[in-house]
This record gives sequence, C-alpha cells and structure tokens, in this order.
Amino acid sequence: MIEVTRDTSAYTNPYRATIPLPPPQKHTLRNIIISLIAVIVIAAIAVLVIVNVKHTQLVDGVKNTLISQNDIMKNSAKDGTYRATLPAEVTSTEKVKVAGTVSFDGTTYCLTGTSLSDEKIVYNVGSHSVDNKPTEGDCLSLSSTIVPTTPSVPSIGSVGTDDINLNWLTATYAESYKVRCATDQAFTKDIATAETKSTSVSVGKLRGGTGYYCAVQAVNERGASQWSAAVTTTTVLASTAPTITLTPISTSVINYSWTPISGATSYELEYSSDISFVKDVKKVTTQSTTGSTGGLNANTTYYYHVRAFTSQFDASNAAFSGVIEDKTKS
Repeated sequence: MIEVTRDTSAYTNPYRATIPLPPPQKHTLRNIIISLIAVIVIAAIAVLVIVNVKHTQLVDGVKNTLISQNDIMKNSAKDGTYRATLPAEVTSTEKVKVAGTVSFDGTTYCLTGTSLSDEKIVYNVGSHSVDNKPTEGDCLSLSSTIVPTTPSVPSIGSVGTDDINLNWLTATYAESYKVRCATDQAFTKDIATAETKSTSVSVGKLRGGTGYYCAVQAVNERGASQWSAAVTTTTVLASTAPTITLTPISTSVINYSWTPISGATSYELEYSSDISFVKDVKKVTTQSTTGSTGGLNANTTYYYHVRAFTSQFDASNAAFSGVIEDKTKS
C-alpha cells in the first residue's frame, strides 16, 4: 500500500498579514524630566516677566508722584526762595511716601519718594534735578555727587568756663559737620575745633572769660560747604582758687596758709577726716590767709580745700582748690 503525504512547508497563506511591533521605548524617564524642566523654565520666565512689569509700575508710580510734587515745590517759591517747611500740598499718597528738606536759606530743596509696596524703590527730585527728572536713591545718596549747602548760623546752647555748646539746622546733603571757635573773627587765634554727625556739639578746651566766634561747615563725600556766618559768645570767667599749705603742730592742731587772691573779700576753708567731704565737715570763713584748726584727733589724716570770694564769685560759683591732706601728730 502506498502512503501519500502532503508537504505544506512551502504553502503560504495569501491572506495572512505580518504587523510589525513598535520598538521598545527607551529613555522614557529622561524625556519626562526634560519636559518638566522645560515647564519650570517657562513658568520662571513668566514669573520674572510679571515681577518686572510690577516693579516697573511701582517705579513709574514713585517717579510720577515726585514729578507732580516737584511742580508744587517750584510753584511755591517766591523770588527764587523756598519756605523753610514743605508746602501742605507736598504730601504722601496712598502708594508713595514723600519726605523732603529745604536748606535754611531757602535756596535748595530735595524730595524723596518711597514706594509703600516696596521700600527698596526710592527716588529723589529737587532743585538739583535736570529737566525735573527723578533719580534713584534718597536725598542722602546725593552726598557723593553734590556739595552740601551752607549750614545756618549756629545757636548757643550753653556756655561754661571752658566749653561752648552749639546747635544748628540740618544742611542739605550733609553727612557730617565741622565746628570751629576762635578768639578773632578771622579764625586765626586760639582755634578750637570739633566734628560731629549730629546738628549739635560741645567745643571744649576754651579759656574762661574770653570772647569767641564760632561757625559750622557741612561735609560729605563730594566736599565741604562754605563756613556759616559766625555766632559770638563769651565763656564764663573761671574763679582762681588759692594754693593751700598745711603744717601739723600737735596731736590736735594743724596750721594752714594759702596764697592770697587778688580782689578776694574773704575765704572759705573746709576740712574733714572724710576725703569726699560728706561727713564731719567743718568750715572756716576768714579774711586772713593763715590760721589753725584745733580739736582734732591724734594720729588722724585730715583733708583740706579752700576757695576765695570776690565781687564776681560767691558761694554759688567760686571754685575750691585741690584737696590736700596731712596727719596730726601721734
């Protein structure tokens, strides 16, 4: 018997289609990260644009406010002079804080505008401005570009025997002040000086009973102003105290003497076993320059000082001599 088999190896189904599989997705995580970074960058740029627009709006608001306020200041001038205080119309707004100063002579002024939404946004405008244009920074920032104005004539605060206290009005653009006092109007004799960042100072190391001329100068990074006009005053005359000498005589007596003072009508001697002259203080009023103190304790240290009374100096202002000491005998 013959067996017949069919070879199907070469048989091809004409209706059978082959669909290719997609290639495997490589680097999927990397692509996701790149996409996220792109989104973040775009968002950051958008935020920067918004912030920049907001900042520009705030800057323009400050500038526009200062321009309008500056117009008010210019219109308030009379014969080229500005009032010592800002006009009532020059004021802050809901969005911008406005402050300003006028020089004591009314020739210059400066206004500062600060954004209330961002205090870092600060501009200034004033008599120094070109074409009424505000510039960045407050009025103090101009100290590096503009010489300060001349200070006002100083006022006398108080006068001592060796010092004078002075005060004055703020000078525009000033960072600090120099003060000088001299015994002549040309400021060439017996000059004493002081420096300060405030508008008051005490000038010391002066002579008592002497007339002085004092003036102020404003200083900043750019330079110094002219010296102000001078104010005059006379220091208080200092009293002259005697020079005292002590001599222990016994266990209970110490003699004293001192140099006479011209014009003295009497002298006041104080002595005590307390160096601070608080306890057990005894007083001797005399017209003589010699004498003795008795009834003292033996082997005890006592302290003495004396002052002279004249027609100009009494118990309210006469100065005591320096304190000296000595001990009674044992």
